[in-house]
Amino acid sequence: MGGFRREALSGTRSVRDELSSPHLEGGCGRFGRDDLELAAIARTDPEAPVAAGLCDHLTECLICRTVVERFAADNAFLQECAHAAPKAPQRPERSDDGPIPGYHLGQEIHRGAQGAVFRAEQLATRRVCAVKMLLGGRFAGERERIRFEREVEVVARLRHPSIVTLYESGVSRRDEPWFAMELVDGERLDEYVRAHACTPRAIAALFQRLADGIAYAHRRGVIHRDLKPGNIVVDGDGVPRVLDFGLARDDGDAAFRPSAVGTTIAGEFLGTFAYAAPEQLGGDPTAIDSRCDLYALGVVLYQCLTGKRPFEGARSIGELVGQKTHGVADRPSAHNPAVDRDLDVITLRLLEADPARRYETADALAEDLARALDGRPILAREASLSYVVSKIIRRHWLASGAAAALLLTIIGASIALAFAYAKADRERVRSERTLSSFREAVGSASPESAAGGAGLTVEEFLELIEQNAEAALANEPAVLAGVLDTIGIVHLGFEDIARAEASLGAALASRRELHAQGACSDGELAESLHNVGRVRILKAELDLAEAAYREAIALRTNTYGTRDVRTLLSWRHLASCLRRQKKLGEATSLYNWIELEAQRTENYPALEMAAIINGRAFIDAAEGRHEMALSGYSKALDTIRTELAVDDYRIGRSLFNIASMEERLGRTTDAIANAQQAREILLLRKGGDAATVVQVETLLTRLRTVQP
Repeated sequence: MGGFRREALSGTRSVRDELSSPHLEGGCGRFGRDDLELAAIARTDPEAPVAAGLCDHLTECLICRTVVERFAADNAFLQECAHAAPKAPQRPERSDDGPIPGYHLGQEIHRGAQGAVFRAEQLATRRVCAVKMLLGGRFAGERERIRFEREVEVVARLRHPSIVTLYESGVSRRDEPWFAMELVDGERLDEYVRAHACTPRAIAALFQRLADGIAYAHRRGVIHRDLKPGNIVVDGDGVPRVLDFGLARDDGDAAFRPSAVGTTIAGEFLGTFAYAAPEQLGGDPTAIDSRCDLYALGVVLYQCLTGKRPFEGARSIGELVGQKTHGVADRPSAHNPAVDRDLDVITLRLLEADPARRYETADALAEDLARALDGRPILAREASLSYVVSKIIRRHWLASGAAAALLLTIIGASIALAFAYAKADRERVRSERTLSSFREAVGSASPESAAGGAGLTVEEFLELIEQNAEAALANEPAVLAGVLDTIGIVHLGFEDIARAEASLGAALASRRELHAQGACSDGELAESLHNVGRVRILKAELDLAEAAYREAIALRTNTYGTRDVRTLLSWRHLASCLRRQKKLGEATSLYNWIELEAQRTENYPALEMAAIINGRAFIDAAEGRHEMALSGYSKALDTIRTELAVDDYRIGRSLFNIASMEERLGRTTDAIANAQQAREILLLRKGGDAATVVQVETLLTRLRTVQP
């Protein structure tokens, strides 16, 4: 078994220690284990393909050379065993002529984690099949034999078109465990994709079937733990088939769990290093679940789409571990422009270092691949802002002068800027340049290195970022537009209308120009139009707001479809604009239509549904239906309370709406209680100068003057 112990992660073990370990089969990490196995085979078979540069590498790398020598020794031992077996007669009719009763063994066709697979013929039925024998045979250790027997148990109960079928198992005359299974004549997945010049769409179709097979195994408690191109064969009908469950873990039966059989040691790595999930590298068996298979599928998908593995540039095992754990892989489209955004998102979701951020199940992966193939919106979303920033900035020394709580908002601004840079850059060179610019911009606000200090306000912080961004990105207008758009949204959150208008207006102007040149997508232009519409509403420029929203709706409908959340969001904002224009009938009809479409949209956000309810409550209030309005505001609040923190500004705003309606209904005591809660939340989140804080304080003053 290949192994990688925890000590290797800390860099405390010497090369001599590693070479003395019986568990290291992954080499130094520059070449895959499959490449090293082929190099061993090439010692006796000149036709075996050897990876370019590997021969030269073996002359320099003692670790890889030692691994190849071990593989070669294993091969020689296996050949000895095969030659020692009595030769079968030309017409094998008796079941006791070979080492395995009832079977005639042919050439070796595959070597996996712990066994060798031979082409074979079942003598009684003349059926061609594959026979797998345990490496080391009767000399194998107890743990290896238990794992082999467990593979038999696992595969025997799996019946799926994308998983090989087991026929029979037993022990040979020399006490060597074996089992016979379906022989899949085909090509390794990566070789099939390359030989057939598969398009990204064709690759997605292959992986949809693969994900369905892995999901089937996972539902039965089976985790493969060693998915890689060498363990996936595409048959003559173009169906991908999963092989080699030698490292599979059975979570469905306590009798086969690692703690029960002693087959996994704490600190031991099992699998193929290049395809292993970060949690597998730590050697803690309890940290491994079905999501490690999803990570491996992500590596294989990335390789099929781009021709290379993620983090392929790592120069050592330690560097590869660091990149897997803390790095963010390039988008596949950066290496293959034919890959669309959906496949980018799906692949990178699989490669998340944190298992909780990957797809929850293989079924969910299969569903998203099916959606991508059908042209429907996928359910996965790009990495959240907080996660992106954690990959870029480990410490943040900025403090707000307004209140300690505003620190979160400032960090949120940094996160949003990082996301804007990363999203806008599709190519690696540009990504490095923009991330460098972002670090310089944030560094300018650090009290340890530049002008920032504990008394730095939100506005001063954003000004520093904007100034640095404009200087650093003078030749990157698309990236700069994204940064300005993000800065404008932050200003808008603090109700600084003048600064928001300046930033969002500049972003829109730049994106209009880029759009005319074909350098800005419809979706990006629609985003700027939607945001500018928000500013126009706050400035009471309702005709201009309506025009911006209608243009954004047209672009988003064309790009995402009618029922996409982003399209419906712009429709909802338009309904709000119409309501403010006193076009209440038109606004009501639009809210009703949006709600109907939302109900037909899978996983429509609860917060958006609450906003629709809230909008209709405003119309009820405007038409004098105060009880209905109060009921609507209360229902909206109940909905968002299940989704948000207790001090989220939207909860404060909803409490203010309820208090305002209670004032109209003469319920002064309730109104004061709700208004006071609203003031506490809004003051914390918005600051004392925000218009909403002024409004709630004015309401409280009125209520207290009439309170008995």
